[in-house]
Amino acid sequence: MKKATATLNSLTNINDVETLAESDAPMVQEIVDVLRKYNALDRFGLSLLHKHFDVTDDEVLLETTDIAARTQLIRPVPKSELEGMTYVETSWRLDTGVPMMHCVCYTEKGVHTGQHVHQKFKTTSPATNLS
Repeated sequence: MKKATATLNSLTNINDVETLAESDAPMVQEIVDVLRKYNALDRFGLSLLHKHFDVTDDEVLLETTDIAARTQLIRPVPKSELEGMTYVETSWRLDTGVPMMHCVCYTEKGVHTGQHVHQKFKTTSPATNLS
């Protein structure tokens, strides 16, 4: 049986998570100011950290998109499935004190294809690790 990762699974369930509130406005403004300072407002934003199910030690969330159907699917896959693939990290958790990859979107030759067929290409996102 696969072991669930405590860090990944420490997120609050979607049914219990506290959403963005008016009282968060000063914090959000500070984040906006920092992103503006680094000219990154068009690259990064905020995401509500939550979980719907546990993720095991050997899994990562993979985002796939069907452009024609205008649907997006995020599902856990074995980390080994990403070996040799090109992917873009799309979500990081910061609550551990360092960026921790949370979700990736695979690409073909550096371009998001929207296809659900996994191609084998060299990884282009070495900034963080899969753990």
